[in-house]
Amino acid sequence: MKILKTILAVGIITLISSNVSAQEITVFPGSWGEQFYQDKEKLTWKEVNEIMMESQVAQQEWQKSKKLALGGIGFALANLGSTVWLVSNLDQNKPLTGPIIAAAGTGIIGMIFFKASGDNKRRAILSYNDGLGGGTSFHLVPVNNQNGTGVALKF
Repeated sequence: MKILKTILAVGIITLISSNVSAQEITVFPGSWGEQFYQDKEKLTWKEVNEIMMESQVAQQEWQKSKKLALGGIGFALANLGSTVWLVSNLDQNKPLTGPIIAAAGTGIIGMIFFKASGDNKRRAILSYNDGLGGGTSFHLVPVNNQNGTGVALKF
């Protein structure tokens, strides 16, 4: 009977400790953009998007970030077109003032959009992490050794 109570107690503690772990999202720069991690598990862009859309505190900033990134892509395409226009005028000995202004303007505006998108993305992740409400970064682990059965904190 004592063994059954011990097993039941360890099982309940294990179930409770599985919900105590931290769920913060961290972002690291990668070769092809940001890499997202939750605890030690790498997340895909789709998973991060689902997490952010479920969070009421981060949803607005995340959506704004996506819209600004889309605007940045639009200006990047306009920059590509104005650069082609610049090269075409350079080959045909036509005036270069218009294409240079267009290429510089679309490039600068595109960078502003991408910078604002990154800032909103960072604020969304920070808001999400703050909204977790002081979660802990430890796990309760059942231990069984020569001293007996118990629970240990694992950091």
